[in-house]
Amino acid sequence: MASAVRLIEAGGPSAFSLREAAREVGVSANAAYRHFDDKSALITAVAADGFARLAERMRRAMASASAHRGGEPASIARFKAAGGAYVGFAVDHPEIFRAMFGECGAECRSATPENEETETSWTLLGQALDALVADGFLRPERRVGAELKVWTVVHGFASLSLDGLTAAPTQRERKAALEALLDFTVVGLCGDLPTAG
Repeated sequence: MASAVRLIEAGGPSAFSLREAAREVGVSANAAYRHFDDKSALITAVAADGFARLAERMRRAMASASAHRGGEPASIARFKAAGGAYVGFAVDHPEIFRAMFGECGAECRSATPENEETETSWTLLGQALDALVADGFLRPERRVGAELKVWTVVHGFASLSLDGLTAAPTQRERKAALEALLDFTVVGLCGDLPTAG
């Protein structure tokens, strides 16, 4: 699977074969087929690993934002950190991100975690939104369905960034554009924010 990740990151999901991945790690194609039925099954495994890595990146960013938030309320800092981590993962791993949201990643996106305590990018976003409600920034009636609205904004920005369509070609410009978008999203969700006290 690590070989497939390297090959996908180098050329995209369509640019390698299961046989090539097996050859890279020094095993026969038959040995690879004992673990994966076909190339699609291997890409699905890579996508699942990508979703796990994305969730971990979001979790770490949210924890760090809670500890180092400057003058911003913790729940808002965590919410924005989750969005920033999502886009950061997409930009750092564009081909893995495309595999995650391609045909082979569909199974991973729709699957319910085997362990109810498993944190996914979706559940982490839900936690961030719940914290906005708990802190009085997001009205409970506006919380309903907010995951999809926020995901659409952040995923859209990530996809546009990968396609070079954000009018923010440098890393610094992209970071500034994302920060402005996240501020815009917070105000769109919460309205005028009360002063943290």
